[in-house]
Amino acid sequence: MYSATKNFFRRVLSAMSSSPVNFSLVVAASEDNGIGLNNNLPWRIPPDQVWFKRVTSRIPKDAVEDDTGSVKQNAVIMGRLTWESVPVKMRPLSGRVNIILSRNPDYLNATPYPPNSVILASSLPSALSLVDPSRHPRTYIVGGAQIYREALAHPGCEHILLTRVHTRVECDTFLPDLESDPRFRRTAHDELVRFAGEEVPEGIQTYKGTEYEFMMYSRVDGGEEMAR
Repeated sequence: MYSATKNFFRRVLSAMSSSPVNFSLVVAASEDNGIGLNNNLPWRIPPDQVWFKRVTSRIPKDAVEDDTGSVKQNAVIMGRLTWESVPVKMRPLSGRVNIILSRNPDYLNATPYPPNSVILASSLPSALSLVDPSRHPRTYIVGGAQIYREALAHPGCEHILLTRVHTRVECDTFLPDLESDPRFRRTAHDELVRFAGEEVPEGIQTYKGTEYEFMMYSRVDGGEEMAR
């Protein structure tokens, strides 16, 4: 299986274009930018989990099929702790190529996964170098905090899909404040709808007393041109 995975890497690298890979962040954060507690989500909002799966799995309509007719899947990039916070029965995230960041080259060797579904990378730049836009139309960074901070500073970061949790909760891990970051602006709701390719509930929503809102921020400081 690992020989097949290595061959897959070679095909990916040979097919890559010279243009940089653009990507988006997907994150839920409280009003004071808290995103986690004890390496877990400090809230349970099933509609947000459904949104996460849909938006990270959806292939844009304008994604052009390559000559091989290969199946396209978006890529999700996450740190080791985020990967370990996913229930074992849910790994890997289905319908997406999972790229896990770890400096341990043997980290994934103990567990067999379907070929080409889970890829190991030592850093965010190396993870992005494994993305082939012809096969992975969109790339998403999905945690954790250190990866988010590095991704926000990267010129390829185009969008932040933020679920703002308006109910106060205890957190010990935080996202940088987007409102005070001049590189990004909050977009109008219809821009979020266009990016998502589907209707997105507008305004504050409520699930069992927890208030939340779907938002999008986009880069405005001359970062990479929006691909889609």
